[in-house]
Amino acid sequence: MSMHALRLLRMSLLLLALGLLPHIAWAKAITIGSVTSSEPAAEVKKFLPLARYLASQLNSEGIEQGKVVVVETVRQMADLLREGKVDLYIDSAFPVMAASRLAGSKPLLRRWKRGIGEYHSVIFTRKESGIDRLEDLRGKMIGFEGPSSTSGYLLPKVILQERGLRPTAKTAPSEPVTPREVGYVFTGDDENTMVWVLRGKISAGAMDNQTYLRRGGRDVESLKILYKSSSMPRHIVSHRADLDPALLARIKQLLIRMDQSEEGRKALQDFEKTTKFDELSEELMAPLLKLQPFVDAEIGIR
Repeated sequence: MSMHALRLLRMSLLLLALGLLPHIAWAKAITIGSVTSSEPAAEVKKFLPLARYLASQLNSEGIEQGKVVVVETVRQMADLLREGKVDLYIDSAFPVMAASRLAGSKPLLRRWKRGIGEYHSVIFTRKESGIDRLEDLRGKMIGFEGPSSTSGYLLPKVILQERGLRPTAKTAPSEPVTPREVGYVFTGDDENTMVWVLRGKISAGAMDNQTYLRRGGRDVESLKILYKSSSMPRHIVSHRADLDPALLARIKQLLIRMDQSEEGRKALQDFEKTTKFDELSEELMAPLLKLQPFVDAEIGIR
């Protein structure tokens, strides 16, 4: 080997070690992305069983390992999808749709998370609050989980807007709310939303129907639901736009068939008790398409 060729080889190995050759790194790993604002290590642990399972089944396609990348915002995830550093992104409808608009990623399958394929959002309050309908929320404060939540932010916000109300962001539950608006604050998680409603810190809250029952527990008897949204896919698997079509077809096949083998079922169980993956039908996609203008407004696309 000539000195020139040797130098090129050494440089290539150095760039690969530094992660500066994404096309080579992609050929060796399947990378799943997730978004969370807290405990990234725990999030990685959740997704690793799926990433490792896919990698174990994709050896013939040149995949040698499964990786998980966790970032704090949807925009960061969109950047990774666009740059080819994340292959699959799994999340609820709103962040997946936002990433799609920002990065061109595409929906692939539905994930049945903890045995649930669909869910809906509920807006609730205390029975003794004197609030009997959504219009009674004018001048009052509602709690949303966070700015990337589908059931705990986008869906209830859309519902309020469609009723002609004016959801207005506030920095704290104690901030004044005018009679012409519905103030909203981010609680950080569904547990806080529930506690804040029960303690009267906020007048109402929003979250998905299953979490409402789980977080409410015995206290559900002291609450009432003001509104239920239409149903949405619980979680969506999406992929980066330039993923090799042959590899994509193989990944889709593997995911759909996971629940048909012992090894696949084990990986599903370890992946937050996932039941299965299945097709996103037109019926499932219809309510998502109606949400697109609201998603665009949230991320600043006109």
